[in-house]
Amino acid sequence: MTKACLRCVIAALSLIIISASAALAESPYPTPTRDGRERLQRHGTCPTGYVGLGDKCEALHNDTPRAYPYVPGAACPSGTFRSGDYCKAFR
Repeated sequence: MTKACLRCVIAALSLIIISASAALAESPYPTPTRDGRERLQRHGTCPTGYVGLGDKCEALHNDTPRAYPYVPGAACPSGTFRSGDYCKAFR
């Protein structure tokens, strides 16, 4: 009886660890594509210079300025401006 309970606990912990690692893999910050363009996890409207592809926003060009998720109720950091639901760097 205790071996069965122990197996259930181990299975539950394994499931929790696997699902947590999948959620952490989805970064809200820019990640590069194989061809050097930026890719963002989509949170609403994509910024200018980016195109929506499913649940991602992908830069149109390699030299497109970097964009970061906008934090509601806060101003965009210095050197950036609001574009869509993101803060985008000036050139």
